[in-house]
Amino acid sequence: MQKNLRHHITCLALTLVLMHPASVYADDLPETALPLWEVGIAVGIASLPQYMGSDERYLFGAPIPYVIYRGDRLKVDRSGIRRELFGINNLNLDLSLGFGLPVRNSNRARAGMPDLKFSFQLGPRLNWSIYKDNQNSLKLRLPWRGVINTSGNWLGWLSEPDLLLEHQANDKLKVTLAAGLLYGSKGFNDTYYGVAPIYTTASRPAYTAHAGLHSLSLTTSIRYQYSDSLSFFSALRYRNLAAGVVAASPLVKDNNYISAAIGMAWSFWMSDARGAD
Repeated sequence: MQKNLRHHITCLALTLVLMHPASVYADDLPETALPLWEVGIAVGIASLPQYMGSDERYLFGAPIPYVIYRGDRLKVDRSGIRRELFGINNLNLDLSLGFGLPVRNSNRARAGMPDLKFSFQLGPRLNWSIYKDNQNSLKLRLPWRGVINTSGNWLGWLSEPDLLLEHQANDKLKVTLAAGLLYGSKGFNDTYYGVAPIYTTASRPAYTAHAGLHSLSLTTSIRYQYSDSLSFFSALRYRNLAAGVVAASPLVKDNNYISAAIGMAWSFWMSDARGAD
């Protein structure tokens, strides 16, 4: 069991690296000046609840390799794996990725219930660049993601629109702030928060979750570029479930979700070939 959990945590950490990799300078220089390929390693520590609404947490850290690719249409960078489907001025459509942690029935709230397996989220994301200057940019992101677990079971879908503000304080320091909400389908919400009659206890009544607003969130991150190849990063996310349709579930033990990560990344190889515009 612990071996499988470590495997899933490694998968999670790899996902985090793909979505927040090393090179701050890679976002700030003209893209024609960037290497087509970068290979590096990130080391960090992260703490987050076992699931949104849990009062038990995971704490983990690991060295994780990463790859950055800047092709004509396909890019693997700090925004994840992006395949641009179309682009019209300040509007474009790409791919959105996400994940769900595995949760064992050793979790006190879910004692005696089936384990939750690691899940993957994938779908299109519409991005609208509202404003941009030399230091600041404001973007509206509208993702829709289907959810499937490692057993191949379809868990429903979710949408997590947000407003993203990026501020380039100087050539080394970048600060981002995102405010958004999460909307889950009945299948998604019931997977994590539903309690079938067979699993009821004196303190855990039966509960059926419905589609609707899941939570509101606020996320901030800081990246500092120490050199061309070495950078430091931190991220903090707060999510509140009190306004959501799942707040009454007996599996929601804490309406306040807080996750945090800190670490460093080193790009030890960069190609001579340059990335696309």
